[in-house]
Amino acid sequence: MRTCAYWQQFAEVTISRLMRPRWGDPSLIVTNTRSDMNLARACLEAASRAGADAQLIVKARLARGSASKLGPVIADAIRGSKLILDLCDEIDADPATIEARGSGARLLVTSVGGVEEYVIRALLDVDHDAMIHDAHLVARLWNQTDHCRVTSRQGTDLSFDLMPRRSIVGAGALSEDGEADFFPGAQVSIAPVEETINGSIVIDASDSVQGMVRSPYRFTMRSGVITAVDGGKEATAMRSWLESRDDKTIYRLCHFSVGLNPQARISGNMIEDERVLAAVDFGFGYQSSDFGGTVGSSPYHMDVMLAAPTIFLDGTEMSGRGRLNPELGFLQV
Repeated sequence: MRTCAYWQQFAEVTISRLMRPRWGDPSLIVTNTRSDMNLARACLEAASRAGADAQLIVKARLARGSASKLGPVIADAIRGSKLILDLCDEIDADPATIEARGSGARLLVTSVGGVEEYVIRALLDVDHDAMIHDAHLVARLWNQTDHCRVTSRQGTDLSFDLMPRRSIVGAGALSEDGEADFFPGAQVSIAPVEETINGSIVIDASDSVQGMVRSPYRFTMRSGVITAVDGGKEATAMRSWLESRDDKTIYRLCHFSVGLNPQARISGNMIEDERVLAAVDFGFGYQSSDFGGTVGSSPYHMDVMLAAPTIFLDGTEMSGRGRLNPELGFLQV
């Protein structure tokens, strides 16, 4: 566990640049019993210095893959807040959080356990302007793309339509009411047109159920739904997890995302993995209404990572082998 002093600069940047509370804003910081309390206290102190009406709640930790379910005390606190900082990545899909966002609350999410060194580098040691330039360029390209194809040396070959869906830029900072974002940034996401999603995904990096993947395994996709899970022990574990949810929605692909932070590496922690430069994240289950898709709500959400796939936009290579295509105007190549 790091000292409070270790987290002070991180907390100051998080509150002043990413949350940006105004004087008197009702602000809630949520952590869990397994998280670093020094970080939570540093964020609370930074929010108070910024003039926010700041409170800290410590909740019981969820088991990995469990459904988010908040009790009435924390749910009421969330509903009463304008700004919410979730330091344990466990509340974004809860009905109370969705209701609060519908009323204008802003939600900022991270989870630093096991990736403490990364989150410091990813927030303080990146060319933020270049990263955000690339994020907005990805969004513009995707918004103009009819057909996308993702392939990999491990065997991924998945195709889907993007139009008329719109991209969401996860810059890692709050700028408008009702927004939810994860930090450190950046990541761009979109909901592919569900019935057009067909092919195979070979998970070669990590997943949110098991962490790091040692032996790649395969999802067969038909019309946006997982129809088979094939491979070794990790495939068996994922298949068992999916079956134990007893929820049809968890089999549906709900978002396609690309990472853009050059400080990120595959670690088994999704907060880092999802932001690896040119890595791809496919999400399943709960789909935020922000995406404009048809998957809808679920108590569960699961992500799988591909470390260095190739993305084709209407036949043109956007990224591959861990790099962005400089011919398209990207700065982080």
